[in-house]
Amino acid sequence: MTPAVILAGGRGLRLGGCDKPLLQAGNVTPLEVLLSRLRPQVSMTALSVRPDQLAYRELGHHLLLDHHSDEGPLTGVLSAMEWAMEIGASQVLTVPGDTPFIPLDLVERLLPGPSCAVSVQHVHPLIALWPVSSAQALSRYLSEARLSGDRRRFAVRPFADQITTQHVVFPVAGEDPFFNINRPEDVQHFEDCVATDFPLT
Repeated sequence: MTPAVILAGGRGLRLGGCDKPLLQAGNVTPLEVLLSRLRPQVSMTALSVRPDQLAYRELGHHLLLDHHSDEGPLTGVLSAMEWAMEIGASQVLTVPGDTPFIPLDLVERLLPGPSCAVSVQHVHPLIALWPVSSAQALSRYLSEARLSGDRRRFAVRPFADQITTQHVVFPVAGEDPFFNINRPEDVQHFEDCVATDFPLT
């Protein structure tokens, strides 16, 4: 099976600065909901976090420390690729930690990679299946971005396009399965979904 890495190194600035995957809604967090939906689909899970995110160290998860998180999420993707390579996997799934309600057949539908999810005509380049053979290309891409001095060069989409990432459309009948938590109203929506057990089952 495919391993997965949850990208949890964001700073949650639009919510005043916080670890969004650890926000509490009743007795559950977005991370717990995400893991409950992710684990049946993958062989192993790890979290990509910043070294200063001490709260994650108490949870017992395998952590990939991202020492370049200020350069955007692609540094976490590179860590994911390198970890997957170390454990003998040929590809790795990445999912942002603030996207709790992923489909239960996400990996199956993304196979084979490189591929990423699309819903409501919106591309989700970090909800993606990455071949570990692309690690060297990504390392080179990040090095060139650093040398350019242009932060826009750290964008995910250009690299995904460079390795010919395929877009996989997920039809949306009701809730967008790739709803993510960015604003206070999103936190409320997450709480409402958890309170009604939707779409947890």
